[in-house]
Order: sequence, then C-alpha cells, then structure tokens
Amino acid sequence: MPKRISARGVKTHRNYRFDQLADIVGVTVATVRSWCKKGLPYITDQRPFLIRGRDFKEFHEAHLKGRRQKLAPFEVYCLTCKRAMQPCEGLVDYEIFRPGRCLILALCPHTGNTARRFISRRDLPDWAAKFGFVINKRSDD
Repeated sequence: MPKRISARGVKTHRNYRFDQLADIVGVTVATVRSWCKKGLPYITDQRPFLIRGRDFKEFHEAHLKGRRQKLAPFEVYCLTCKRAMQPCEGLVDYEIFRPGRCLILALCPHTGNTARRFISRRDLPDWAAKFGFVINKRSDD
C-alpha cells in the first residue's frame, strides 16, 4: 500500500461507500474506518454509511497540511528521525539533481542515516561556504 495517497479520483459531488472510497484511493476499508475515527465525516442516516467526496477532499487536504514541515535556512530533514536538523560541518555533500536543482546530503547525528534537502542551484555556493564542501567544477557545468 502506498504511504502517500492520491485523492484525484474522488469526485466532490458524489457519495461513496467505505469500500468504494478505499478502492479509488488505494487503501483498505480498515484505513477508511480509521480516518472516520480521526474525524472524517460520514453520513449515518441509512446503511450503508456514505462519505461525501467533498468531505474526503477537505479531510485529505487538512491531513497533508499537518504533515508538511517548513525548513529553516540551512536545515535538512531526516526521514528516520522525522525531524528537521542543522547538519554538522564536514558531514554535508551535494548531488546535481537536474539543471536547476541540487540535493543536499548530510549525516544525521542521531541515527547516522542520510538526511536530505532539495535546494536551488544558485543557493549551492552559500551551502558550500557554510558547511565546508567543495563544488566540483565538472558537475557544475
């Protein structure tokens, strides 16, 4: 099952049974039930219980907003710790992701795993000056 679901198949003007919504979104019926326990409104006047598409889209947007974390300048995000942190000098490197973007790689001091952050290519010299890594001229072309 995917950790990140897509609500694009859910129509705002339709009502869905739990199993229909689960099929469209790509999760189990138990997941839909747990969303209802967490606050997803559903219609209980008759059986089967129904979920309005508009209610699901609003619930999904609120859930996504709660998970997003704004990073401060020169912070990276560790996927293992699930938190932002300031990397240590000398433990930072970069990769060219595509022409205008770079991927900053740093070691998390708590877990030892790689923490990451995408930055603009024009910000790379600032990161290099702060954390002491050298920009390779061949990959900079």
